[in-house]
Amino acid sequence: MGILIAIIALGLIIFIHELGHFMLAKLFKVPVREFSIGMGPRIWTTIWHNTRYSLKAFPLGGSCAMIGEDSAGSGDFTEVEDVKIDENGLYDFDGVKYSKDDIDKYNFSAISPVKKFIICVSGPFSNFLLAFLLSIFLVQQVGFDVPVINEVAKGSAAELATPTPLMSGDRIVSLATPDDKESVIAYRDVLIFMQLNNDDFVAKKYPLVVTIEREKKEYKTLLYPKYDEESSKALIGITFKSETSKPSNIIETFKMAGKEVYFYIKTTVMSLRLLMRGKLKTRDISGPVGTVAVMGDAIESASSGGVIDVIYTLFSLIVLISANLGVMNLLPIPALDGGRIVFAAIEMISGRPIDKNIEGFANTVTMVLLLIFMVWIFGMDIYKLLSGTLY
Repeated sequence: MGILIAIIALGLIIFIHELGHFMLAKLFKVPVREFSIGMGPRIWTTIWHNTRYSLKAFPLGGSCAMIGEDSAGSGDFTEVEDVKIDENGLYDFDGVKYSKDDIDKYNFSAISPVKKFIICVSGPFSNFLLAFLLSIFLVQQVGFDVPVINEVAKGSAAELATPTPLMSGDRIVSLATPDDKESVIAYRDVLIFMQLNNDDFVAKKYPLVVTIEREKKEYKTLLYPKYDEESSKALIGITFKSETSKPSNIIETFKMAGKEVYFYIKTTVMSLRLLMRGKLKTRDISGPVGTVAVMGDAIESASSGGVIDVIYTLFSLIVLISANLGVMNLLPIPALDGGRIVFAAIEMISGRPIDKNIEGFANTVTMVLLLIFMVWIFGMDIYKLLSGTLY
C-alpha cells in the first residue's frame, strides 16, 4: 500500500508541474497537442477542448507537448511525424486539429520571448507553490523546528566556545568551517552540517564558527567540536527542544511555511554543490524508483501511528520532492526548463530569436545524455533495492 500511495504522490507532483506549463500555454493560446502523465504507451487517452489527455504506462514523468516547442533542427514547426491535413485544411495531430494560421501565429516558437519565459518558469513555480501550500498545513499542525538551543552540556565545545559560550535560548544563525558555510533556518540545518563535515572535524580538527542571536543581537564565536567515541562523531554539545514551534497567526504561518520550502530548496542546492565538490558520490543519488521505494517505506513506517501520521509523512515527502523537482528543472541545462528559460532570456536581451538549428541541436544532444543518465540511475536504483543498499 505504501508503494501505491508513493506512486500516486509522485504522479501528483509531476501533474502539478506539467499543469503549470499547460495553464500558461492555454492562456497564451499556444496549441497543446498532448498533456500526459507517465511515459511509454498510452493506457488511457481522450481528446477534450482540442487537446489530447493521456495516462501512460510508466509513472516516471509527464509532458505538456506544445506545437513548436522543439524544432529538432528542421526550423519548420508545423512538421510533426503524425500530422495530417484533413478535408477542411486543418492540421490534424493525431485527432487534435489546428489551422495553419493558428499554428503560425501561436506556436511556441512564434510567441514572444517573455511568454516563452513565463511558460517555462510556470512548471517549477507550480512545484514551489504546491510545496508552500502543503507547508502551511504542516506548520499549523506540526510546527517548525526553530534552531533555538535548549541545553548546553557541561564541559562541551559549546560551553568552551570563545569569546562567547553558547547558552540556552540562543538561536543559531549560521555555521562555518574553513571550507564551508551554511545559513541556519531550522535545527535540521545544524544536524546536516555537522554530519557532512564530521570527517573534517575529526581528522583535520577543523574549528567551527557559530553565529548566534541573543536578545536581538548577533554574536560570532569559535569552538572545536569534540570527538565522541560512542557515536563516532564530533559533537558541539547542544540539544534543541524536542517540540516544534507552531505559528500564532496567519503571518507567522506564511513565514514558517516559506522557511520550510526554503529549507528544502537550500538543501537541494547544497547537495548539488557537495556533489560537484566530491563530498557526495553519484551512488548517493536516487531516481524515481529509489524515490518511490523510500517514500513507500516511510509511509509504511508511519502507518503504525495511524492515518494522521501517514498524512503528515506523505505531505512532508511531497514538499521535499516537489521543491527538489522545482530546483532541478531550473538548472540551466538545454532540454530542461532552465535551459529553455536561458534561451528565452537571451532572446529577450538580444531582441532576436536564437538560431533554431543551434537550439534544436543543444536540446537533442542534452536529451540523449539525460536519457542515458536516467537509464543509469534506474539501474543503480534496482541494484540498490536488490542488494539492500538503498539507505
